[in-house]
Amino acid sequence: MKKAALFLGIICIFVFIGCGQEEKGEQAAPEKPKEAVETAKEKSESTVDKAAKEKTKETKTTAEEKTGKAAEDVKEKAGQAAETVKKEAEEAAETVKQKTGEAVKSAEDKIRRAKKAGVPGVIEMKNEKMFSQHRMGIISFDHRAHVDEYDLGCGKCHHDENNQPLNDLSYDDPVKGCAQCHDKEGRPRRQESMSDQQWKKEQLKYYYGAIHENCTGCHKETKGPVKCMQCHPAPEKKSG
Repeated sequence: MKKAALFLGIICIFVFIGCGQEEKGEQAAPEKPKEAVETAKEKSESTVDKAAKEKTKETKTTAEEKTGKAAEDVKEKAGQAAETVKKEAEEAAETVKQKTGEAVKSAEDKIRRAKKAGVPGVIEMKNEKMFSQHRMGIISFDHRAHVDEYDLGCGKCHHDENNQPLNDLSYDDPVKGCAQCHDKEGRPRRQESMSDQQWKKEQLKYYYGAIHENCTGCHKETKGPVKCMQCHPAPEKKSG
C-alpha cells in the first residue's frame, strides 16, 4: 500500500512538472515570433538604409559627373566662340588694312598722274569783283609748292557743297572758285546779338571770310603762317 501511494506521488510530481514545462513553453512561444519580427524589421531597415545610402551616393556621383561634363562642354564652346570672334576680328582688320592700303595707293597714283600732266603753278589771289579795294598786298599762291613740297591733297582746300573734301580731283577736272558759292562782297560785320556760331556762319557767306578760313584754318593745323604780313606782301604805293 505504501509503495502504491509512493508510486502515485511520483507520478503526480512528474505530471505537475510536465504541466509547468508546458505552461512555460506556452508563455515562451509567443515571445519567439515577436523577437523574430523585431529582428526581421531591424534587418529590413538596415537593408533599406544601406540601399538608400548607396543609391544616394550613386546619384551624387552621377550628378557630379554630369555637372563636370556640362562645365567642360560650356568651357569648350566658350573657347570655340572666342576663337571664332578673334578670327573674324583679325579678318576684318586685315580687310580694313587692305582697303586702306588700296585707297592710299589709288590716291598716290592719281597724284603722280596729275603731276605728270602738269601742276598749276603760282596763282594770283586777286579777285577785284569781291572787293572794292584791297587794303593788303595781293597774295601769290604757290599751288605747285603746296602739292609737291608740302604734300597736300586736293581735299585740303577743295570741298563740295556739304563741306566734304574733294580728294579725288585730278588737275584737268573743273573746279569751282570760292566766290562761286561764298558770293557776298566786301568784309563781313558782326552784330552784337550774334553768337560765335552765328558769326562763323555769317563769315562763310563772304568770299573774304571763306578764303581766310580756308587758308588760316589749314595753316593753324600745319603750323603755317597765320599773321597778315606773313602771307600778304606790303601793298604797293601809288605814285603821284
